[in-house]
Amino acid sequence: MIATYGKSRSFLLVGWFLAALFAGVGLFVLWLTTRIGPDFRFNGDVSLLYMVGFGSLALGAAIAFLFWRLAASQPTFHLFDNGIRATGPDGDNTTLYRDLEDLYTFFYGGIGYRASPGAPWTFIGSRIHRFAELSERLSSLQIAQRGEALYQQLRAGKTVTFRYLEDSVAQSKSMVATRNMNFPTFDIILSADRLQIGQKSIDIARIADIKTNLWTEKSSIIDVDGKLFHKIHPSSILSFDLLHALIARQQQSMR
Repeated sequence: MIATYGKSRSFLLVGWFLAALFAGVGLFVLWLTTRIGPDFRFNGDVSLLYMVGFGSLALGAAIAFLFWRLAASQPTFHLFDNGIRATGPDGDNTTLYRDLEDLYTFFYGGIGYRASPGAPWTFIGSRIHRFAELSERLSSLQIAQRGEALYQQLRAGKTVTFRYLEDSVAQSKSMVATRNMNFPTFDIILSADRLQIGQKSIDIARIADIKTNLWTEKSSIIDVDGKLFHKIHPSSILSFDLLHALIARQQQSMR
């Protein structure tokens, strides 16, 4: 086993802190009701203090329950040499890196992956402890192992397929990162010497650079003449880092 990634302690601490804060305010207000007398006067309706006190206690309890439920619903992820296993309330799920076709990166945190279009998505929320490390390792392992399998297919004269979402879908998820991935996808076809996106295609040798601008949320494929071949939201292409690495490796093999 390479590593195990579980619930974020900081996330739980924030939840417990907020819960304790509201509960403390509620207890303090209720304590004040016991001090009303000659030395402490309250000119308003005492029932208002009871309402605020018990309301704060209830809110604190609700916050504690909410954060506990959110943490409990998050699976634990185990990285092995050849695959990733998710264990949680919905059971166990193991995916080999060489079979991991689709890896989706939410623009502001969180990732989802699946072995094929017909397989269910598994999501890794940014609340996972050491999420950035897990995300980077999973991407690197996919590139190393699935990338090698796809590269051998290219060398054998076969094509490989990647998928992408419409830009509007990716843009909407950069604003509201829902886990609904029930959207149509479109194919990107990569051969040993050519890349095809929709009705457009370009020779691999003519791709000069793939640039991503996080400010504008756009990735651009630039040809050797400095012209734009294609522009797309960086989260639209599933397994984008793998595609980028595979193009670079194929270009290297041509030299």
